[in-house]
Amino acid sequence: MTKVLLINPPWTIKRRNLWAKIGGVLPPLSLGYLAAAVRQQGVEVKILDMNALHVPVERVAEHLRDARYDWIGLTATTNLAHNARRIAAKARQEQPQAKIVFGGVHPTVLPEEVLSWPEADFVVRGEGEITFAELVTGTAPEKIRGLSYRRDRELVHNPAREVLPDLDALPFPAYDLLPVGRYVPALGGYKRLPAISVITSRGCSGQCSYCNNFYGRRVRKRSAGNVIEELKLLKDRYGIKEIYFFDDSFTEFPSQVQALCERMAAERLDLTWSCFARFNLVNPELLRAMKAAGCHHASYGIESGDPELLRGIRKPTDLDRVREVMALTRAAGIDILLGFMLGLPGETPATMERTMRFALELDPDMVLFDITTPFPGTELFAWAKSQGRLKTENWSDYDLYTPVMRLPTVTEEEIMRFYRRVHRRFYLRPGYLGRRLLKIRSYQDLKQDLTAFLAMAGL
Repeated sequence: MTKVLLINPPWTIKRRNLWAKIGGVLPPLSLGYLAAAVRQQGVEVKILDMNALHVPVERVAEHLRDARYDWIGLTATTNLAHNARRIAAKARQEQPQAKIVFGGVHPTVLPEEVLSWPEADFVVRGEGEITFAELVTGTAPEKIRGLSYRRDRELVHNPAREVLPDLDALPFPAYDLLPVGRYVPALGGYKRLPAISVITSRGCSGQCSYCNNFYGRRVRKRSAGNVIEELKLLKDRYGIKEIYFFDDSFTEFPSQVQALCERMAAERLDLTWSCFARFNLVNPELLRAMKAAGCHHASYGIESGDPELLRGIRKPTDLDRVREVMALTRAAGIDILLGFMLGLPGETPATMERTMRFALELDPDMVLFDITTPFPGTELFAWAKSQGRLKTENWSDYDLYTPVMRLPTVTEEEIMRFYRRVHRRFYLRPGYLGRRLLKIRSYQDLKQDLTAFLAMAGL
């Protein structure tokens, strides 16, 4: 029987990076879907989640000696590409007979780079369930859409594979192959444990220049019944109490989301949950349905308080509409996290101050400022590279904390000083701290708030 090992590389986060203090550990759902798809074809498969199990790259060899594998697959976002390659090199030493396959967003947008590594045999581009399953079950590489590889020292990029039209046709992720009890959402994003992430859709209709839309502009939504079936499985078999809906835009189709929420409430699932939402795609009825279904936390990406900067990143935003949605979300009893970016093209000390004032005015329950990062495959990356604005293509620095662009309007030092200042300014306000104390209802709340306070104080 063909044997496959799928590996999720460990995150390596700089000590002073805020994500090192507040970031969670979420399951590699892409590998879970891949494992389920190949298992349907009679393939024996195992997942090694090095991130959840806290396995450093230096010790991966110890986990490669339990079986003789025919295929080893690695997923890689941009800032994990270096770790993925190091793991592949060790896999080549320990399992020389195995073919090594890379997938995920970074190999998809830069297959030439990945195939230049001697450790790489194949790259699966885009959605990988069908492509990878065909590859490991013996289909000739030249017949597999969405596959890139070397042939006679030449790079071959087969035609792209169409996205899956019906997500309900996919088997649920192979949760039995994942260390389910090890997963915890980011600080402030959960009320109860154990928790896990779930996706109800793929794709995003937004056109933001900083976003690499891995699944395309066309948004495909799973049916409410299909999602409910998965939630019941997670609750009944794994004891899950908290769900983190990890869709790029959970609220993309408000009427369908409302139908899902009504089903969740009617089924009395007793699950608490959080999600990413878009402020232009919510309404009072939807927010009330979300709350009734167990939603306690919604995240909105605002990015800046400066309308000109927002237009520059193709995210024109009505700031008054943001204020309105904040009020509606609060009225529904849902906590709010707002995401902002520092160091956008055209950023100045004055625009950063404007963004901070807007965040303080909105006064959400949580706020997060990331350093603008032009990931490969995005319009922002193409602009930065063509304009000579990239400082480095050391992908390990693409971590939402390290400035990798040289902007003519603001220095790296100014951005980093403001990054530390704005988080302290927001979180260490006496009024904010008092409000957080009054909202503590459990040990989990107390633990998260104390950890957050120490993280902000130590920036």
